Amino acid sequence: MQLISQIAKNTFYQAFSKFFGAIIGLIAVALMTRYLGQTGYGYYTTMIAFLQFFGVLADFGLQMTTTKILSEPGSDNNKVFGNILVLRFLSSILFLGSAVLIVWLLPYPLIIKQGISIVSLSFFFVSMQSIFISVFQKNMNMVKVAVAEIWARSVMLFGIWLSIQSGLSILWIVSSVVIGNMVGFLILFYSSFKYIKLRPEIDLRIWKKIWKQAWPLAITITLTLVYFRADTIILSLYRPQSEVGIYGATYKVLEVLVQFPYLFLGLILPLLTKFFLANRKMFGLIIQKSFDFMMIIVIPMIFSSMILGEKIMVFVAGPEFSVSGTLLKILIFAAALIYLGALFGYGIVAADLQKKMIKFYLIDALISLPLYFILIPIYTYWAAAYLTILTELIITASAFYILRKYTHIKLLLNVVNKAFIASLAMSLVLLLLINQGLITLIIIGFITYLWALYLLKGYSKNTLLEIVNIKKQ
Repeated sequence: MQLISQIAKNTFYQAFSKFFGAIIGLIAVALMTRYLGQTGYGYYTTMIAFLQFFGVLADFGLQMTTTKILSEPGSDNNKVFGNILVLRFLSSILFLGSAVLIVWLLPYPLIIKQGISIVSLSFFFVSMQSIFISVFQKNMNMVKVAVAEIWARSVMLFGIWLSIQSGLSILWIVSSVVIGNMVGFLILFYSSFKYIKLRPEIDLRIWKKIWKQAWPLAITITLTLVYFRADTIILSLYRPQSEVGIYGATYKVLEVLVQFPYLFLGLILPLLTKFFLANRKMFGLIIQKSFDFMMIIVIPMIFSSMILGEKIMVFVAGPEFSVSGTLLKILIFAAALIYLGALFGYGIVAADLQKKMIKFYLIDALISLPLYFILIPIYTYWAAAYLTILTELIITASAFYILRKYTHIKLLLNVVNKAFIASLAMSLVLLLLINQGLITLIIIGFITYLWALYLLKGYSKNTLLEIVNIKKQ
């Protein structure tokens, strides 16, 4: 029962910190969109999207590989971590440094080039943070990660607020982001001393082992970037920055929504890795219960967004961004696919099937990239939104195909059907009360959905115990 308690406690810590971070993130968006307007927020979106492209490349598959290797029986964690730390440092310098050099060759306004040069430091700290997070995931002690995120977000928000109150430029705003992420990194850095000896090492044998596990992830991550971030970058090169701002405001809400599956699955990955080797039945059970859990979240998320899309975006970003509400109704389907794709993807990593996915990521990239260049200059953010759904659908379907083919999992849809019916009940209530304020609608909708789902026996107090019923496994 101790392990069950640990998972429940750590899930709570992460859920709380992510919820807090999401609220802070949305407040920051609200402040910036109202202060900067569509064009100014377009500048900010371009800076972040450009660096996210190179920041994800810098990951090189190391975060997920770190968690997996540290969870393997008999692993010399200090030695492995020391080598991964050096690899992460070098990859971050290489890719983020390249981003700063490349941006000065592109036809962006000077303010964007200056901003990217500053924000690259923020992405360096985030990149280094992710390796330390793996240590806390492995030891199931996410409270420090939660504390680090809360402090980082709070410092960032205070800096943004202070910059706006002082009437400063966007460069001061992005500097606040850098300081916030630096604080988060320092907290994780010093907190990790309890679990790991920070001794940077270069052992070519370990590098070879890391590379063997990481390179399929590195390739898939690179190909993923072609469709996941290329849309915003292409939009920023071919369309006015005001349109980038409209799309970026919607995408920010999407990013907040898709954080949750990764924090949940980060805790589940060590269990999936363990039971794929030791107990395939338990592996399948964890996949099934995680799938049920995801669908309980995803289905009402879609229904509520279709009804409240405009209200949500006006509330978050202001009346100037009302068109973003229609975009949210499109992109919410992409968010739902990301939830499922993340689950299947983590199952694939646990089963060491990453190489099987490479061809599907390549196919997706070859389909999406030409469509982005053809359609975005003509149909602007509408094309970007619909193509995002297409690309996520290809990856999610491919991941499920691979996972089912090689692990023989079978997913039951009993909970899906109940979540769908409960979401219909919630939607009816929301439509009847549509003239109420957004917060009131969210609270009433949430209560209605949970109540309906409980009556349908879509969940029970034993759900978490079923996911990790591994007391003596």
